[in-house]
Amino acid sequence: MAEALPDSDFSDDDQTPLDVEFNTAANHLRKITNKLDNNQLLELYGLFKQGTDGKCNTPKPGWLDGRGRKKWEAWRALGDMPSEEAKQEYIDLLQKYDPDWSELSDSKVTGAKEAWVAVSSLRFSPEPELVHDQLTILEAAREDCGDRIAKLLSSNPELKHERDDDGLTALHWAADRDATEALKALIEYGCPIDAVDECGQTALHYAALCGHIKSTQILLNAGATLHEDEEGCTPLDVAADNEIRKILEGAT
Repeated sequence: MAEALPDSDFSDDDQTPLDVEFNTAANHLRKITNKLDNNQLLELYGLFKQGTDGKCNTPKPGWLDGRGRKKWEAWRALGDMPSEEAKQEYIDLLQKYDPDWSELSDSKVTGAKEAWVAVSSLRFSPEPELVHDQLTILEAAREDCGDRIAKLLSSNPELKHERDDDGLTALHWAADRDATEALKALIEYGCPIDAVDECGQTALHYAALCGHIKSTQILLNAGATLHEDEEGCTPLDVAADNEIRKILEGAT
């Protein structure tokens, strides 16, 4: 699933120099994902998870047609690697892939607790020169442009059925990015709440998987169901944490 990065869990004063550099590196990655192949992104993902969450302690996923499993395997392969070592390897690897990134180290660090989690399809192509009035409905969903979505759907309601090459609707993208304004606009204009991607997953699967509390609640309030994907997994089965699980369990 990239995205507006959430606030860091710690203030800059609480972070070590390694933490600051690691967060800057993770923030920069989202700008160059189109330059990296999936194997490179998977390696970085594993290091990111090891650096932020430590040893892999989650069950092997059985969804997203193997993509979730690949991400899990990249993390699990690191075994007991210390988080500080993983952070340094992450920095070194990004330096290898983009030697000029460190010149941006003085930029504001907005935090990277979930910098990778929202790239649920492993990669996407950022468009730094996006023009608001030229955004497609999928781009508007990714960029959380609710007003652009409203304009597009009011003039062409059929756009609510548009999909990308992976079968993702605008609702999937908005849920993946926690783009709540886009999500509300899409729902208001009648986008199918339980539309599924190529693996049978709904937008609620994406919101739950990414740990997006607001998006999860918005979808549930709009009538999203705990639909099973092609492997029999509901959003509750793939929920990122206990808080998301509690919300979903309240809907059963």
